[in-house]
Amino acid sequence: MGANEALRVAFRTFGCKLNQVETETLAARFEVAGASIVGPDDGADLVVFNTCTVTSKAEQKARREMRLALRRNPDAVAAVTGCYAELDPEALAAVAPRTVVLPGSRKDALGGMAEALVAARLEGLDLLDELRRLAAAASGGLPDPFSFVPGEARFRSRVQLKVQDGCDNRCAYCRVCLARGRSVSLDPDEALRRATSLAAAGVPEIVLTGVNLSQYRSGGVGFPGLLELLVRGVPSAAFRVSSYEPDRADAAFMGAFSLPGVRPHLHLSAQSGSDRVLRAMGRRYGRDDVLRAAEAARSVRDDPFLGADIIVGFPGESDDDFRDTVGLLELMRPAWVHAFTFSPRPGTRAFDMKPRVPERVAVERAAVVQAIADRGKLEFARSRIGKTLVAVVEDGGDEAVLGDARRVFATSAEYLKLEVRGVPAGFHGSCACRVIGLSDGDGSADLVSIFI
Repeated sequence: MGANEALRVAFRTFGCKLNQVETETLAARFEVAGASIVGPDDGADLVVFNTCTVTSKAEQKARREMRLALRRNPDAVAAVTGCYAELDPEALAAVAPRTVVLPGSRKDALGGMAEALVAARLEGLDLLDELRRLAAAASGGLPDPFSFVPGEARFRSRVQLKVQDGCDNRCAYCRVCLARGRSVSLDPDEALRRATSLAAAGVPEIVLTGVNLSQYRSGGVGFPGLLELLVRGVPSAAFRVSSYEPDRADAAFMGAFSLPGVRPHLHLSAQSGSDRVLRAMGRRYGRDDVLRAAEAARSVRDDPFLGADIIVGFPGESDDDFRDTVGLLELMRPAWVHAFTFSPRPGTRAFDMKPRVPERVAVERAAVVQAIADRGKLEFARSRIGKTLVAVVEDGGDEAVLGDARRVFATSAEYLKLEVRGVPAGFHGSCACRVIGLSDGDGSADLVSIFI
């Protein structure tokens, strides 16, 4: 493509919800600056990769996707950032020659480069040289983790609001704390201002996001106080908590969680049901804390959607330890489990821990956990048949199937995926729908419902 044409930018995001928030904001910044946002296969001039370092598979996937995208766009320049870029920039720089690596701690600076890169494209300047110059200039600056403001160019039905970053824990297996640093929090008044702006633009649901929300602390306000401030200050929106530490789910948190403006959905970072393994991981709670948090959530909300993270195959995890994890899940009865096998990460204490659990055993244990999770989700979904649920219609939808109505997908307050039939054309936002049955099992939805 020649000069005087708009810069075409593609984005590829890996990993957590924070990365998603940050990518969405970067895309909005480039769009406002005059760039065209395109898919990775649509002839991009610049491809931005926002990487993850949680597991070695996440890093391998990022490198593979980089090679593939640059093979499909041989003249494109790659800008690589994120947690993997923070900890191992050399590995990413070696993937392809037309690559500029920006550490994850300076990811925010990429948004500030948008206007200059758009101008460079219009003026026919070498995009790689310009990106290298801008990245070098940004390397000495101070990071601003809360410059990622959602919805600068467009809003979605459900928007994630970043209120916290980093983590003061140093869990034995975790590399994220090394990449994102110590816990920092958004000022509560600024969080309220951003939430108010989103609600005024018609966003019906705001997902509060961070590396460790339980460590939120700003101006003497902890996370329970922030949640209550937002719920009472922005009554037109509903708020969802992305995840929380079991030992911090205390009476203050449950008081805020019980408010009607908070979605009845709580994801607990459990990791294991074995006290011995939890100690080895460096977690600050035991299995009883997880169970207490789950029961407390059920005591303040009517049958909430409970989720959990579980790591299997941690070094030294015995058959008895794994049975403790299975027992925890059977008592907790979660409707969702994010189960993954232990991945030894360089720079963490667990990297050299022994004995290693054989990969075959870890995979088998993950399958057992996933089966429990699938059963729990199915039971929870079945319990909603015949009920009326509040849901948020996601952007987009299938072709019209009922005259001037359409079939779309939505997320219920409980975090179930719904296929909603009979939605009026052009409808966008929160709605009520009556659940009539389970979906056909294609993975696009859990339940089928009728718009009412």
